Amino acid sequence: MNSPIPANALDILAREVAKILNVESVETQAGIGELGIDSLNVVELIVFCEQLYGSVDPEALNITQYTTLEQLDEQMRATQAA
Repeated sequence: MNSPIPANALDILAREVAKILNVESVETQAGIGELGIDSLNVVELIVFCEQLYGSVDPEALNITQYTTLEQLDEQMRATQAA
């Protein structure tokens, strides 16, 4: 059984992405490509999302360079609600 997703999961996700990119903060409405996330960072991001949101099938996620953190948060919440 998965733990409940924190209400502030988007904020936690944004802080982790900032940490991955070694910057102070990131904009949650910017595409991950624009933020500087590359293919190696995506793997790290998915691993963190599994810890934050619960287990997920990476193949079920629709992540492109234009995906925003807000959209990723919505996808992760929808995956866990299903």
